[in-house]
Amino acid sequence: MLRAAAVDGVGVAILPTWAAAEPLRSGALRRVLEAWEPPQSTIYAVYPDNRLMSMKVRAFVDHLARSFGRTPYWDGGF
Repeated sequence: MLRAAAVDGVGVAILPTWAAAEPLRSGALRRVLEAWEPPQSTIYAVYPDNRLMSMKVRAFVDHLARSFGRTPYWDGGF
């Protein structure tokens, strides 16, 4: 909702880069206050370690680590 409002010119929004990447690339949005950065946040894959992890969970956690890594692919160029 915030992204749609910002793209429509209603106002300014703080958006995660994954939500703003495409409108920024296309020029529908532009960064303001470029010297300011919001606090960093982290995503964790939480699972019980007191038993064996199923192959599906292991594959999913591995996929997350490969896909996002340290710098997510959508953050390139900002």
